Amino acid sequence: MKYLKSLLAICLLGLLFYSCVKKANYPDYPVITYNNFIPFCTGSNTDSAYLLVNFTDGNGAIGYSQTEASSPDFYILPEIYFYTGKFEPLINTITGDTIKYSYVIPDITPSGKDKELNGIIQINLENFIQSQISVLAEDTTFAKKTNAHKLQFVVWMFDRNGNKSNVITTPTVYSCQ
Repeated sequence: MKYLKSLLAICLLGLLFYSCVKKANYPDYPVITYNNFIPFCTGSNTDSAYLLVNFTDGNGAIGYSQTEASSPDFYILPEIYFYTGKFEPLINTITGDTIKYSYVIPDITPSGKDKELNGIIQINLENFIQSQISVLAEDTTFAKKTNAHKLQFVVWMFDRNGNKSNVITTPTVYSCQ
């Protein structure tokens, strides 16, 4: 009888604890927020950088498996600071197109009943910043109008269902100088 009362008390405590745990209630489309920008410096050069973005998705439809045909689902539009006091997108001087980077996120859908996701996407901008600064430095007219070390990024993503996230603009970030 004493054993039964202890077991009942443990079950009641477990039920009480389980009922107090609140399930996150994320929308069924991705929501992103800025987390951090981390440049890696060698002297005054930026070798690479990490851009970290927080995300949530209520139905877990983020990323593609290796066997699925996929198009990019994560986009970064770098913008550079002009001395006119505003940021503008980088333009490819050969094609005239806005420079935009895209990535395919691997499938991270959790198994089980609860598919809600939250986490951090870390994008390695390997050699990106230094290569952009080098290109800009070659164009002396353009270089006089900009501070190539002062950047911001416009970021958005899509889930597998085609739902577009909110579009965020990072705070001003600085590469190595």
